[in-house]
Parts: sequence; C-alpha cells; structure tokens
Amino acid sequence: MKFNPVLHRVLIKPDKLEEKTSSGIIIQYDKREEAAVEKGVVVLVGSTAYHEFGTTAEDQGVIPGARVSFAKYAGKTIMDGDTKYICCNDEDIVGVLENE
Repeated sequence: MKFNPVLHRVLIKPDKLEEKTSSGIIIQYDKREEAAVEKGVVVLVGSTAYHEFGTTAEDQGVIPGARVSFAKYAGKTIMDGDTKYICCNDEDIVGVLENE
C-alpha cells in the first residue's frame, strides 16, 4: 500500500502495547490500554504540517524516524497487512521524545 498524508497530517507507526512485565506477568488488556502512553515513530509528514503555526515540521523535530508522543485517541487507524499506522493532525503530536 502507498499512503501519503495530505496537508497537515502526520503518519505514525505506534508502539505495540506490552503484554508481559519484565518478570513475565501477563498484563490484562484493559490495564495495558489504561497505562499506555501513546508513543510511536513518524513515518511521513504532510506538506503543510505546522505551517498554520508559523513554523515547519523540521523546526519542531517532527521528521521521519523521530519518536513522538501523541494524543491517545488521535487520528485514524490505517492497516497495511498486519502493520498498524495512525494518521493524525499535526496538533495531536504533543512532543518529540529524545534519548529513548
């Protein structure tokens, strides 16, 4: 599948939720969802992302390969086979994660 986000949208590959703790205890689904902080890797950035705010995606550090945190219920889920992506608005990205 070929997908290009348009305008101010950003395509993110979200991290998978952990199913076990480091000691091997299985985490119930609802507890994983409750505890999840939405993080992922930027795949593609739309051509006008952040222009509305007088800046660019590059200036904000939102570039392909960057790890970001985004709003929990943001965007639209897009599936490519078994791979899940989130296409969200630029304003749904709450921060760029460094040193992770």
